[in-house]
Amino acid sequence: MIPKRHTFAPLAALVLSLNLACTPKEQSTPEPIKAAVVFDTQQTMSELMLWVIDPAADTIWDSVSWISNEKGTKANAPKTEEDWKALKIQASILVESANLLMLEGRAKDQGVWMQQARKFGLEARKNLKAIEEKNVDQLFEIGGDLDQACESCHLKYANYK
Repeated sequence: MIPKRHTFAPLAALVLSLNLACTPKEQSTPEPIKAAVVFDTQQTMSELMLWVIDPAADTIWDSVSWISNEKGTKANAPKTEEDWKALKIQASILVESANLLMLEGRAKDQGVWMQQARKFGLEARKNLKAIEEKNVDQLFEIGGDLDQACESCHLKYANYK
């Protein structure tokens, strides 16, 4: 009788290859591509103020008022959904304008300028919130705070060009 020969090598190789195939591999996270961010800040500060920020701020400041004279008091406030929507757009422009003021290439310094721009953005955000809540009294009350945020920056950086 011829002895049976058992070879386990092919079976062991199969088990090992299945084991390796089913074992989760450590996946390396690819390095993010680090491209330089370049902002187009060719629009001058004066242009940004005259064409974007001032008109938006003026729209908000002019949206609520009470005029009293010998004929009585006349209230000026948003009345329709379209009025509120138009104001919301202008307040949103101001919120985003704070970011424009802080862009590299536009920011005058990393100290006071950045603090003033952030303050302006916070005040613009408060106006946006009052507009979203359709709160005429609040909008009137905080208009002065927005104006103060603007003026305090203008006092230091009056020659924004």
